[in-house]
Amino acid sequence: MRNVVAVMVAVVLAVSGMLFTSCVKEGDETIVIPLPDGKIPYSVISESLQDSLLANGFTINEGINPPNIEGVYLAAPLDLHYASDGYSNKFYDLTMTLTGQKMRGMITYSEMQRNTVLGSSIEAQVIGHDSCFTMYCYQYISENSGATQLWKCKIVTVVSGISTDDGFRNCQYSYIMLDREAINDYYLSQLAAYETFRIYYDGDRLAEKIR
Repeated sequence: MRNVVAVMVAVVLAVSGMLFTSCVKEGDETIVIPLPDGKIPYSVISESLQDSLLANGFTINEGINPPNIEGVYLAAPLDLHYASDGYSNKFYDLTMTLTGQKMRGMITYSEMQRNTVLGSSIEAQVIGHDSCFTMYCYQYISENSGATQLWKCKIVTVVSGISTDDGFRNCQYSYIMLDREAINDYYLSQLAAYETFRIYYDGDRLAEKIR
């Protein structure tokens, strides 16, 4: 009888483990996605970096019941609010595409600037409550000139706002640099330094929903 009970407990624990985590294969990387608790995991953005984002005006909308934010949105003009590396130049208008939102807040995110700078998420997650949301993801971004890749980087991207029929009100966009490389020093100098971050606000307070 004890053996039967032990087997039943082992099965329950195994099933519970499957419910609490899932894995996504991305190239040679296996990403373990924790069960959402309505917060950005410290494994994605450290506690100190989250505190720095909050202290410098970025809003993180926590919660396990985010709104549906699928669609294509244009953030224009996108104004620099704060840069931990002292950067002060302009950021180009940004087109954000969000598709395939699922239960537990999983979503696919991509972005584009000037048709030459393209980014796509490794894995994206939405948290929030009511109409307030925060989307966060790892993302690869690169810029090409013809067949030549000028630079590429890996970043953590965070987008926050209030979802409305017209778009994202009070839209904020931030990224944290994780890794970077470029074809030469000129392009490398334009990229943020490792573990620095920049915060942008939509200049007219609305990232318009265009599709």
